[in-house]
Amino acid sequence: MRAILTYHSVDGSGSAISIDEAAFRAHVQWLASGAVRVASLEDLMGPGAPDDALALTFDDAFQNFADVAWPMLRSHGLPVTLFVVSGQAGGTNAWGGRDAPGIPTLPLMHWDALRRAADEGVALGAHSRTHPDLRRQDDAGLDGELAGSADLIAERTGRRPTAFAYPYGAVDGRVAGAASKVYRLACTTALRPLEAHDAPLQLPRLDTYYLRDAARLATWGTPGFQRYLALRAGIRRARAALSGGAA
Repeated sequence: MRAILTYHSVDGSGSAISIDEAAFRAHVQWLASGAVRVASLEDLMGPGAPDDALALTFDDAFQNFADVAWPMLRSHGLPVTLFVVSGQAGGTNAWGGRDAPGIPTLPLMHWDALRRAADEGVALGAHSRTHPDLRRQDDAGLDGELAGSADLIAERTGRRPTAFAYPYGAVDGRVAGAASKVYRLACTTALRPLEAHDAPLQLPRLDTYYLRDAARLATWGTPGFQRYLALRAGIRRARAALSGGAA
């Protein structure tokens, strides 16, 4: 089984975007055990990728990635892609100036910290400039969020991102088409493993909110693991249909 894992914040709030430090440490221990190959996102999606492998991604570039997550991953030589909201670097995740109910408002990495992480081996990806629902942007706004984000990351770090993560996982044909002009790969929030037919600009990921217990993660690739993911994905789709949001 091949899949992309999604993390956001390592903190103790218990929110839908959070994993606490002890749980993340248990994840890292399992990831470093060799039970499954951990590849970079580019290698996972490249030619000759192994059948049983995963890639690690972090969205938003919280400061706790630099303080907690990256030192653990670096100590075990585990590759990771960090998706940066370029227009918010050094700010917080109060997107549009608004706190989100049930989500902690936390500091994001400054450019100095992002450059340092990239120098140490973190692959920087883009996560838009301001974290909007890209489906609601006009063409000029969409270009600013997609190309503008890549341009700013390249300007401030010297590294142009080739991968993108859609804010909220919100994507349609127009957005994916625009992303294809800037990026080689783009990630959604569709909750399932990778399949051979997946379009490179609409890749699914496994949200680790559903895998916080490392014992669950340790069942990787088993029929029980697959059934659990299918169940969680079905519940998520149903909730999204009721709310009109992205699954």
